[in-house]
Order: sequence, then C-alpha cells, then structure tokens
Amino acid sequence: MYCRVLGLLFALVGGTLSTTPPAAAAEDVGAVTVEDQASEDALVDLTMPVSVVDMRDFHGRNISLNEVLKRVAGVRVKQEGGLGSRTNIAIHGLEGKRVTVFINGRALNAPDGSFGINDIPVQLIERIEVYKGVVPARFGGDALGGAVNVVTRSFNRDYIDLTYAAGSYDTHRATVAFKRRFEPAKIELGIGGFFNRAANDYVMASPYVDGLNIKRDHDAYASALYAASLTLEDYGFDEIELELVRYTSEKEIQGIEAAITAAKRKSRTNLLIADVEKAGFLLPDLDLAYNFMWPHTETNFIDKADTCYNFDGSERTCGGVGGEVTGIPHDSRDTTKEQRHDLNLRYAVSLQHAVNFHLNTQHARYTPDDPLASEALGYDIGAFPYEKTDTVYTLGLESAFLGGKLINDAGIKSYHYDYTVTSQERAITQAPATARQHGQEWGYYESLRLEPAPDLFIKASYEHAYRLPDAEEIFGDGILITSSPGLQPEEADNLNLGLQYARDGMLGTDWGKVDLTLFYRKLVNMIKQEAGTQTLGYVNLGKVEVKGVELELQADLNAHWYIYLNYTHQSLKDRQKTVPGTRDTPNPTYGHDVPNIASQYGNLGLEYKLLGVGRDDALLKLFWEANWVDDYYYGWALSRLQDRKINAHVTQTAGVEYSFYDDSLTLSAEVINLTDAEVTDVYNFPLMGRTYHLNLRYTLF
Repeated sequence: MYCRVLGLLFALVGGTLSTTPPAAAAEDVGAVTVEDQASEDALVDLTMPVSVVDMRDFHGRNISLNEVLKRVAGVRVKQEGGLGSRTNIAIHGLEGKRVTVFINGRALNAPDGSFGINDIPVQLIERIEVYKGVVPARFGGDALGGAVNVVTRSFNRDYIDLTYAAGSYDTHRATVAFKRRFEPAKIELGIGGFFNRAANDYVMASPYVDGLNIKRDHDAYASALYAASLTLEDYGFDEIELELVRYTSEKEIQGIEAAITAAKRKSRTNLLIADVEKAGFLLPDLDLAYNFMWPHTETNFIDKADTCYNFDGSERTCGGVGGEVTGIPHDSRDTTKEQRHDLNLRYAVSLQHAVNFHLNTQHARYTPDDPLASEALGYDIGAFPYEKTDTVYTLGLESAFLGGKLINDAGIKSYHYDYTVTSQERAITQAPATARQHGQEWGYYESLRLEPAPDLFIKASYEHAYRLPDAEEIFGDGILITSSPGLQPEEADNLNLGLQYARDGMLGTDWGKVDLTLFYRKLVNMIKQEAGTQTLGYVNLGKVEVKGVELELQADLNAHWYIYLNYTHQSLKDRQKTVPGTRDTPNPTYGHDVPNIASQYGNLGLEYKLLGVGRDDALLKLFWEANWVDDYYYGWALSRLQDRKINAHVTQTAGVEYSFYDDSLTLSAEVINLTDAEVTDVYNFPLMGRTYHLNLRYTLF
C-alpha cells in the first residue's frame, strides 16, 4: 500500500536497512495467537515487554514522532535541534545504534539517530510498537537493546488523505495520499507524497561565549517524497506488491562553536520494492512472506568555502586547508548500492505449537567520490570503497500450555558477517591493501507469559544478543575516521520481569491498566569512538551494567476523561575494572554512573473529549501533557566539584482538536513547551523554546 511505501523509505534515508517482511495477518493456532500487526491488544499481551501507541489519537495533530516517543515509558529521545536535526533514541538506557528502528517490520541496520524519522507524517501511521529487551523472532536483525516498530496505515478501500501543517520558525508540512481499488480484478493503485520544510532559525545562548546569542540562521531543512505502488491479490500468491519511491533531502549545517554559512548535506534515494505473501505455501499450515529491496542512494557533503566568518559577520581564517566544518574542503558524491532479501516462514505444528524461521540478509557496496577533498589531501579517497554482507538467521518456537494460561516463546539466532575493508594505511608506490573480516556469533532468547488470574499477566524474558558493527564503525569515512577491520560485535544479556493488569471498571473507572517492569542489561565489547593523533577510529571498549524499574498507569476515568502517568528509574554503571588494553591498570571510572544518560524521567497527560459540540457529528478534544527529565552529568563525575550537568527540565504541551463531517475534516492547534522552559537534550545544543502549531486535515473514503 502507498502508506507502507512511505514508511519504508525512512528506514533508508540516514542508515542502512536490513529488510524484514510485514507480519502476516492474525492467525489463530489454537491457544497460540501468532504475533500480528493488526491487533493492538494481541501485541500488548505478548510474552516480551512492549508498549503500543495508538496513533489514531494523534492523526489530527501537528506533532512529530519524536514528541510521541518521548511519552512512552522507558524511552528517551534526545535531539540537537528542530526538524531534520540528529535524533538519538534510548530504551532502558541503551541508545543510538543499540536500538533498532523498524518500519513495517523492516529494520534499520545502522540506527544511529541520523535518519529522518521525524519526516514521517503521523497521519500515515497506524501505531508505534516499542519492544524493550527481547524482540520478536519475526523481526530478525541484530537489535541489542530493544526496538521501535513504526506501522504505517493501510486501507482496503478507496481513499484520499490531505494534510497541511504549519508551525513556528517557518515550519511547513504537507502530505497527499491517494488509493484506488479495482474490483473484481483485485488490483490496487496508490500514489502520493509529502513535503517538509523548516528554517529552524531560533535564537540560542552560545555554550562557548558568555553573553553571546546565536540565531540559527544556517539550519534550514527540506525533504520530499514521491511514491507509487501496484498491488495484485490472488495472482498465484495472496498478495504481490511492487513499489517505486523517490526521496530527496537537503540540510544546512548550523555552527555552534563557530559560524558556518555555506556547508550543507544532500541526499537522493531511488528504491524498488517487491513483496510476496502466501498462506498455505506448499503445505496447508505453512505461511510465506518474502521481500526484496533494491535501494540506490547518493549523498553529498558540500563544504567548499575558502573564506570563513565569525558570528558578527567579520572574516576569519578557515582551519586546516579549507572548508568550514572539518578543515578539509568537500564536494562529495558518494553512492551506496544494496540488495536486500528477507524471508519469513511460519508453520503451525499443532493447535498449541508454531515454528517460525526468519532469514535476513543484506549486501552493500559503498563508493566514495570527492575530488575536492582528494586534491586537498593529496590522495584519492575514492580508492577506499567497501563491501559488506550481514545475515541473521532466527528459529523460534511458540507454545501454549494450561489452556493458554502459560505462553512460551523461545529461539536461537545465528549472526554472520563478512566485510571487505580497504586499508587506509597508504604507500606511495602501492595500491591500498584490502582486508577481510568475517565471523559468526550465536544468540538465544526465552520469554514466558503466565495468566494466574483473569486480566493479570506475569511476564519474564531473557535474551543473549549481539549487534554487528555498522558501516561507519568498520569502514570509517576515508578521511577523519579510519577503518577498523578487527572490530568485534557488541554482546549483551537482557533480562525483564513484568506485571501487567488491565480491566474494565478498575477502581470505579471505565477502564484501567497498570504495568510494572524490572529490567537488567549487561553490555560487553561496547563499541566506542576514540581519538588518535590526527584521526578518529572505533574500538571495542568496556562493560556496562544497567538496572532499572518502569511503572505505567493509564485510565479512562469516564466517557470524557483519559489520564496517563509513567515513570522510569535506571542506573547505568561502568563495570570495566581495568583500563582497556592493559592488564592491571585500574579503571578510574569503574563503578561510576555512565555519563550523558538521565537516571529518572517521566510523563503525565490528560485528555478531555466531548461529542456533539456545534454539530451532531463533531468531536472536541482538549489535551495537556508534561514531560520531566532529571538532571544528569554529561561527563564522568570523578570529583565532588564536578558541575558539568545537563539541567533538569519540565516541558508542557497543551492544545485543542476539533473534527466534524464524521471525522473527515479536522482542525487543531497546540503549543509545545508551554512555559518556554530552557531545554537541552544534547550538551551544547539548546532546543527551541515555546512553539506554536496548526494543522488542517481532510480525509475522504
């Protein structure tokens, strides 16, 4: 479907994607209910801990995915700026590349927070699934600390969906989606696209110069997507879908320590997708889902300035040999060509048992090309390409006992990696040497759900998992980040114990729910970036231990009022006793809190709904939400005099939404950061203050 096409693209624009097919429709195998993407209740009742956000509550609002994810228990989202800025997602303290982001079950291979998840219009999303610890076998991949699955909407009927949103700092977002179904041929055609633009030109206090206010006047962002899809039903398979996508983006680079006036990044992606699904494939109880993707991505880093400027407009000498950002001029045209295959087979052995096999493989070849940088450096950086193949096999068994009161999900994973790396050790008379790194690791998981009483669930899960190094960590960038051919996968043990109770009429409410989760993580071979004499590189360092608790309360107080509250407390400790690379040198940070991670945070929200305001078919919603984050150190706290903290903050959002014509037309307005609080997620990158947002949406079925 067209909406599904939109979601897939976002997994491409800033990282490498390893594909996983959309889950099959809900399937009843007796007491075992196969995990599906059609039932929110079924997802919440899985054996592993998961939070599900019903995005229908946000379809009428001008709100970003980052703002939605911040409301989820156990999740922290850190941003460097406005629309298009770098974003970092953390689940239970493990962040960035250790959290895999899925779009319709297709997983990012390098979720480093640099891709534009905020580009996805919330109006095209059905729900968000946040898996904490163990990730279902149907996703495959190498999720280490949890996963976020964004499920886009799909309709089996004709429709048109038009949305326009405007906000502070010249922010504009427009979305068009159209689908036509032809019966009885069982053919669907979908077309559409979106456009995002933001100046992001807010004023912030300089973190380097006291009294200096910086207007972010070189932070503009724009992106656009065009997509078309053709779906055939019952043409040899239950469904065959072909999709074509074109995506472009452009982002200026804002200077914080020094002014930047010209440097920017651009990207273009062309994408071909083919999906095939069939129930009863070869055998009556065997279901097949296969996906093929061929993405071709071109990225440009443009930094050709030979004159640099201060914030007051006066000229200054550019660092290095030119350019404003790295001291090296750039005019790159780097290409990445990939082939991705994903196969999922599910076999219902009996009414109580189902076996799932998942194969996920990706081959990528990256070719850099930057004649301007090559000329400045004195060697051809295009001589350092790479090839990379990652494959993950997953075999799982789902079982039901005691009439469905006890559900068990267990499985094993086999991780395979094969990299060909061009060495950056250069010789005058020799071509660059190549090195090959390959290996295999085994992972496994076990999760249980027990229902000792009606509506009461006890959940326990354990996983031994790996994260394969991503392209930047292995191959570097040919300039400042050197290749690391000997880098090993990260390894983690994840343990969760949870209690869930939900029922109608709880404590006099229409409906109530309580979720309590205890979690433990142990991470070894942690991959970190280290600085050398003149370059950067990635190495395996350290051990980290995570302990925490998460509590979430939700209630429909009556037909009009809804309330939610969640709180997370976590402790991340350095457990590396000796300095990495030495045998007996004590590690000065052993036992200390890992910096730059909040230990406490939470959310509180209220919503009021009233039908029939002004019209019989109208719905009025008023909402208020608050997000709180405690203060935390951004560096190691090795002294009582340490004051390098990111301050605690509370941000509030309030707004109104009004829909009528049977929900076909929706108007909304809201204010984010209502009290204009000073907020910083990432050190030296203060965020916007109070902002205003309007939204107009029209839907026709």
